[in-house]
Amino acid sequence: MIAKNGLEAAELDAMLAAGLAKAREVGVAATIAIVDEGGYACRLYRSDGTGAMTPAVALAKARTAALMRAPSGALTARLKDEPELLRLTDYLPMPGGLPVRHAGACIGGVGVSGGTGEQDVAVAQAGLEALG
Repeated sequence: MIAKNGLEAAELDAMLAAGLAKAREVGVAATIAIVDEGGYACRLYRSDGTGAMTPAVALAKARTAALMRAPSGALTARLKDEPELLRLTDYLPMPGGLPVRHAGACIGGVGVSGGTGEQDVAVAQAGLEALG
């Protein structure tokens, strides 16, 4: 039998809280999405003052990171040689999505939208760091 790891509610909430604290620190209104390994939403939080598209973008970044098992921004380089990757699903090749890993396996993704690519990555990284 195969055991499967996943994020528990308390871990999801800790990731969200750490991400929101980092967003405040860097001075951006951000939307943060956390998905499971299949790209399905577990948490979505939209801060006051974010743009109308930020929930869709944050979810797409998180989903891209989870399904590609790599940062969403890394997809840009792969598209030069493999543009057909964009036909597979709703991948979004923009910085701000990071895979969530545990025991060597990707168990989800966190995506952020609202700031620059660098700010979004910093907020997502803070969420990952909340896991220890």
